[in-house]
Amino acid sequence: MCSISGIIIKEQPIPVKYAIDMMKILKHRGRDSSGMLIDDNIIYFKDFKDVENLNVDIKNITIGHNRLAIVGKYGNQPIPNEDENIWLVCNGEIYNYIELMEYLKENHEFKTDTDNEVIIHLYEEDKLEELDGDYAFAIYDKLKNILLLARDPFGVKPLFYVDTKKYFAFASERKALWHLLINIDNCKKDLDILNSKIKTLKPNSQLIYYLDNHRIEIIENFKDDFKNLNNNYKTNLCYEEAKKYLEKALKNAVLKRVRDLYRVGVICSGGVDSSLIAKLASLYCKEVILYAVGTENSEDLIYAEKLSKELNLPLRKKIISENEYEEYVFKVCRAIDEVDLMKIGVGIPIYVASELANKDGLKVVLSGQGADELFGGYARHERVYKEKGEEEFKKMLINDLTNIYKVNLERDDHCTMANGVELRVPFLDEDVVKVTLSLPTNYLISDLRKRILRDVASKYLPDYIAYRPKKAAQYGSGGEKIIYKVAKKYGFSKKKINEFLKLLKNRVIEDFIKNI
Repeated sequence: MCSISGIIIKEQPIPVKYAIDMMKILKHRGRDSSGMLIDDNIIYFKDFKDVENLNVDIKNITIGHNRLAIVGKYGNQPIPNEDENIWLVCNGEIYNYIELMEYLKENHEFKTDTDNEVIIHLYEEDKLEELDGDYAFAIYDKLKNILLLARDPFGVKPLFYVDTKKYFAFASERKALWHLLINIDNCKKDLDILNSKIKTLKPNSQLIYYLDNHRIEIIENFKDDFKNLNNNYKTNLCYEEAKKYLEKALKNAVLKRVRDLYRVGVICSGGVDSSLIAKLASLYCKEVILYAVGTENSEDLIYAEKLSKELNLPLRKKIISENEYEEYVFKVCRAIDEVDLMKIGVGIPIYVASELANKDGLKVVLSGQGADELFGGYARHERVYKEKGEEEFKKMLINDLTNIYKVNLERDDHCTMANGVELRVPFLDEDVVKVTLSLPTNYLISDLRKRILRDVASKYLPDYIAYRPKKAAQYGSGGEKIIYKVAKKYGFSKKKINEFLKLLKNRVIEDFIKNI
């Protein structure tokens, strides 16, 4: 996991300082090394002091990268092809890179030992659809004079952009684009106004920017469109066969995400989703550490402790004390670049868990994100299934998966990466999604929500966890309670929570400007 950013100039050249500032703002995402292309020049550096006196203008294009080194020792970016006329910056992990390298080596020379390099050679072969991973990347093709942006099928990795009269820019987080909007465009220092000017590249999409005429083309569904999977991948497996089919896909999804790791963390609530991921990870990884966060006597902490004993896995837990409530509310708001009551409540335990993982020296954590959207884990899924039938239920699942990037994934990414930790989500593996959406509806939901997942989990977990009722993260951890407590401290009751959220918005921008 890393950060990517870049600027294309439309009118007058602008100082390279703006591009360097964007990279500085995103440095928390990749502390190991940095690099940037400035028109025809390439610079790699460890410390921003090395470029603080760089006094040049961007005349055409710049792309930048901050690296969090996970796969490979020699993977500084931007990465070129053999002729150095195509350059790549990527935020993400490619899980089938070993397999892809095998046949790409026949026609291509690899300059690094990182997984990301397969992307640039697949691009040369016009085979980007073969990527299996979580990614957001930018490719600058000098010969075609284009910039290509792309994002993984479900939006696990974020990518934002802004298109103004003076420039086009992209970044892994909105806050890097705020800097340009405030200082180049003189935009009002208002969170809602700034975010309204920033667009999100949708998952499973490519954006092609033609530098010759500054035209933008967006291609959606450049890989298989999972919205049609229910029709294309129907299966006639009996229930017991389907369980084996799903179990195999889940095990493979976890294996792909830990196979290069000696140690991995799991953000654990003690519910079926994260608990199953923890157990499967322990089959393939030497050391698995559980991370659980909540308020005093919160349900998630109680179940996580039970799970730790059941699986004989170490547990690192943190009880958030009242004198820390305010600190974490503001930290999460600054991390996620927006102020949303539910996102803050869910984000707090994720933020704190990744903070603990960082202190333990971990760079990767897993979570059970996506299971409820995929298997029908919410009460509203059950309600729609009973009242409107199978077809509407499946439509709701597809809608939830389509929107999970903006509802959950961007928040989770920002909360973990604020602490320099990469989040991986096995339930959103492409094969797991294909298998699940191919199953008959009553395998997913009948008298029990997430029926088949729970039955698979019961092979690995005690029933009190496998069949534990769903409890929303903000309630199980006490995250929502924290927000209301802080609001009360500032003189806002529950009824006036929106006024408190306005205060938070102002604080986020004030802190951002102060810390640039």
